[in-house]
Amino acid sequence: MLYGDETDRVLVDKYIMYPMLLTIFNRDLKVIAQSSFKLRQPYITLVENVMNAISFELRDVKKEMVQRKIKVADGKPVDDMTEYQIFVRGYQEVMRFPNVHLRNKAELLMKHFLFGTLVERK
Repeated sequence: MLYGDETDRVLVDKYIMYPMLLTIFNRDLKVIAQSSFKLRQPYITLVENVMNAISFELRDVKKEMVQRKIKVADGKPVDDMTEYQIFVRGYQEVMRFPNVHLRNKAELLMKHFLFGTLVERK
């Protein structure tokens, strides 16, 4: 980020990633609910609890972004990347993320929310 500091960048990153995680977990929840597991409820409860944790963190991220005067426009797909317009205290910049990067980051964050720590890829 050109106009923001590290804290701003982390907030923007979370603001972009957390809704993605909610979408992924919501789809997984539907698959689990329709699965042939004998005991589905523990899995459903786990995913719902993770979704609640993400929602609470996203709420806090949004509050912090308002206080720091940061806005993020919805991402637009551009080839194999997604482009976001970021507004930081009156300055505008464009951030581009390769879709592969977003997918890998989502996987790491899913592990973080499911297992409680950030698990590095091996």
